[in-house]
This record gives sequence, C-alpha cells and structure tokens, in this order.
Amino acid sequence: MNKILRFSALAIVISLWIASSGAAFSLFAQTTPIQAQGEIQKASDQAKAEAQTKDQNEARKAGQAQIEENTPVVKSYSLKFISASEFMRSAKFYVREYSGTETTLTVMILKKNIPDFEALLKKLDVEKKNIQFQVYTIVASKDDLPERFQSYIKSETKEITDKDLKAVLDELKGLWNFKHYWIETPSFLMAKDGSDSIHSKLVSSRDFELNLRNVQLRGEESGKRIISVGEIQLSQSSKQSLIFTTNITFKEKGYLVVGVSGVQTDWTWPGERGAALILIISAEIK
Repeated sequence: MNKILRFSALAIVISLWIASSGAAFSLFAQTTPIQAQGEIQKASDQAKAEAQTKDQNEARKAGQAQIEENTPVVKSYSLKFISASEFMRSAKFYVREYSGTETTLTVMILKKNIPDFEALLKKLDVEKKNIQFQVYTIVASKDDLPERFQSYIKSETKEITDKDLKAVLDELKGLWNFKHYWIETPSFLMAKDGSDSIHSKLVSSRDFELNLRNVQLRGEESGKRIISVGEIQLSQSSKQSLIFTTNITFKEKGYLVVGVSGVQTDWTWPGERGAALILIISAEIK
C-alpha cells in the first residue's frame, strides 16, 4: 500500500513538472515572435529614415546643380577664321550679351549653354573654302539671220566641246527651239564660302556685269555639296538689269540655267524678232 502511494505521488510530481515545462515553453514561444517583430519594425523605420534622408540630399544636390547651370558667366574666345558678328548670327540664342572684333569674342552665357556654344564655335570657326564660279553668257536665236549679218553668221558657235554645257543647251532647245548660239568666253569668279557680296565685270563685248550675294556652301562630303546663292543679278553697263533671281541652289560641278532674257543686238530692232540671252553658271569647290 505504501509503495502504491509513493508511486502515485511520484507520478503526480512528474505530471506537474511536465505541465509546468509545457507552460514555460508555450510562454517562450509566444514571447519570441513579439520581440522579433519589434526588431523588424525598428529596422524598417531606420531604413525609411535613411531613404528619406538620401532623397532629401539628392534633391538638394539637384537643386544646387540647377542653380549653378543657370548661373551666367563671362567667357572670352579667340577667333581664327570667322568674325564675332558673323559667328553670332548663328549663336545669338545661346548668349545673353556679347562683344567682339574680327579675332576675339566675349560673351555672357549660362553655364548650361557653354558645351553647345563651344561645339558650334568649333564647327563654324574653320577656314572657309573657295568656290570658283564659271559664268557663261550665251546669245541664242530661233531664226536664221539675214545674209547681211555675215559677221554674226561667221561668229556663231558651231560646236560645243563642253559636254555638260551642251547637255544644258540641248535641253533648252527642247523648250525654246533655239537653232543658233553665240557663246562668249566664260568668265571666272572666285568667292569664299559665306561671302556677302561679289561683283565682277564679265568677259563680254556687251558690258555685262554680274553680282552675287550671300554665297554659302552646304554639306561636307566632296562631290555631294550644295552651293547656295541668295541673289544673282546680271546687268548691262551697270544700268539695265537683264536677269535677276534669288535663293538659287545647285550641286558642285553642276550647271544651272539662271535665267533667259531678251537682249538687244546689232541684228535686232523693233519689228524684228529678238534674240535671247541665256545665263548659265557652274561652280567648283577649290
């Protein structure tokens, strides 16, 4: 009986010990996740604070950089091949104020515009190419001349050796049905790319004078460049304008019919069918 009682008492003690151990384990299991959640929340709050501080610093730096970019500065440049006034016709949108001469340029410019401004200066301040214009003045007639004008009949151009010029005149023949040509000795004019004005008295017995304005070369690849002329005027004895045209472009080494005009000759007078004056120009980059 005593043994039974001792066994029962031992069993009760063991049961109480197991029960108390389970309760402690349960309490530990509940306490650990709560502590972990607190650490996670703390780390998250710290990360957010650091991210916010980083964003604020980046925004501050961006604001300072923008202010610096929009700060005006004064810079001076040396010019080699272009004058200040000529260059500023293309670069005026980059600067606030400028002054300069043929060889120097001083500008007030925003810092953010400096790279584009200097890139344009590098592109434009280069040695200008020479453009050689070859000018033909040609008198043409649709009708045969009377025999009394033997001197004109004998001086007629019977053979055109320049194949490109011949191709142009053959094309005109289809438009105006010209039968006879008197081609004068071609004149040559040399101009710089960017020239404002060129004036020349042509090799002609009729006192022809030619004016070219605003000559520009476009493109860089040889053989594919374009010559642009803002104004071409052919006059006689500085008085009568025979051909006047504006904004002409043509390819280098190409032939351009600038215009066809009436012209007075020894064998034309009122009542007589008149002659035509043809102005043709070609250009080559030297």
